[in-house]
Amino acid sequence: MRSPRLRRASVALLGIALVATIIIVLRSYSRRPANADVPPPRRDVPYLDGKWIRYSADYAQRAEITFAPAEKSNFAPLVSVTGTVTFDAERMAAVGARIAGRVSRILKLEGESVQASDVLAEIESAELGEAQAALLAARAHAEVATTNEKREKELADERISAVREAELAAASAVAARAELDAAEQKVRALGGSPEGVPGILRLRSPIAGKVIERNVSRGQSVEATHTAFRVADLSRVWVELAVFERQLSAIRENDAVDILPQGDGRREVTGRIAHIGDVIDLETRTAPVRVVVANPDVLLRPGQSVLANIHTSSPAAASLLLPRAAVTSVDGKPTVFVSHDALSVEPRTVLLGGQDAEHVEIVSGIQTGERVAITGVFALKSEIFR
Repeated sequence: MRSPRLRRASVALLGIALVATIIIVLRSYSRRPANADVPPPRRDVPYLDGKWIRYSADYAQRAEITFAPAEKSNFAPLVSVTGTVTFDAERMAAVGARIAGRVSRILKLEGESVQASDVLAEIESAELGEAQAALLAARAHAEVATTNEKREKELADERISAVREAELAAASAVAARAELDAAEQKVRALGGSPEGVPGILRLRSPIAGKVIERNVSRGQSVEATHTAFRVADLSRVWVELAVFERQLSAIRENDAVDILPQGDGRREVTGRIAHIGDVIDLETRTAPVRVVVANPDVLLRPGQSVLANIHTSSPAAASLLLPRAAVTSVDGKPTVFVSHDALSVEPRTVLLGGQDAEHVEIVSGIQTGERVAITGVFALKSEIFR
């Protein structure tokens, strides 16, 4: 049995501990904010309700969500494709050596402008020298034969010699002149000139333009098949496009095309379709389309990638159209938001057709007259399809 004194001490300690606990609880409660038990307000954003996206009137006003009916209108699509700048084949020339020889002089280098018939290089050629020597011999032979023909004719006319001698002289002169023509033709075929320096082939540019490629150096030996220079006139170029077969029916020759160089869309130039390919590539399902572009300031360079917008001239057809801003991509599929009631929409996948600068053609997915969101589309998408 505890003594009365020990029991009183235990009761006193228990009372002190209880008071201390009450004080701690009261202090902790006093430090809590006044609204600690009030739940945070709910964000005013759209939410999914089955297949509908619902939102408040305030959100519709903040996001500037507006609607317009899908309507049919005459439509000539704008076909947008990529392409590559190439040389105009009619304004490009490959200058070959034609004969074997050794390069003795280089007169034009890459990047230099040239006029038609300017000398690009000189090649020493024994073959050309032999042909020119044969030409000189044929020329002398023809002169002698022509003189003898004239003399024999005069003698025959005066009955000093037989007519037979005059006829033989005439035949010999004809043969000599034929040999001369053949010798001159051979020299020209080798690239030389009948009056040129013997054994020296002068490579001349056949067109005015710029040297874009040089494949010879001084002292180099070349063969007859060697292409020594390439010269091009870049004031007009071609743009080769690859157009999908489904788009080919909309384009015509002479359609206007806007060309925008990749990386610098400010330098837009215009050309026209000159040729539409007749064969579809089995792998890419595209056909080649050639656009001729005037390029006086050389804004386009062969090999450059471009974007091309073809303004089609095919007969316009009545199509269901929407503003381009009304269509967004959800999971990689073109989607529009169709009005269900005043504060809800249905996201609906659609099939697109052609498009122009402002509108896109809807092939299927919505009906004429249905109201579709045309502004605030990104806000709806970003809140639901993150």
